[in-house]
Amino acid sequence: MENSKYIARLKRSEGQLRGIQKMIEEDRDCIDIITQLSAVRSSVDRVIELLITENLIECINKPLQNPDEQKEKLEKAVKYLIKNR
Repeated sequence: MENSKYIARLKRSEGQLRGIQKMIEEDRDCIDIITQLSAVRSSVDRVIELLITENLIECINKPLQNPDEQKEKLEKAVKYLIKNR
């Protein structure tokens, strides 16, 4: 995935956060704010998933010269995915 696609997703999240700030300033309903916060969290989580997936694919297609470093890199990615589920 191109970096521009990550940036576009993050800018969308940034816009959502600005909208949430406005909702708070306007004393909007708590459930509406929480719903929007949950959407932002999901959006950021998706970017993380995409980055990790891309990293794993790169590790498989272009392995590092040092097998121990390769193993460590893969383990970190998998641990992060498991930890955040």
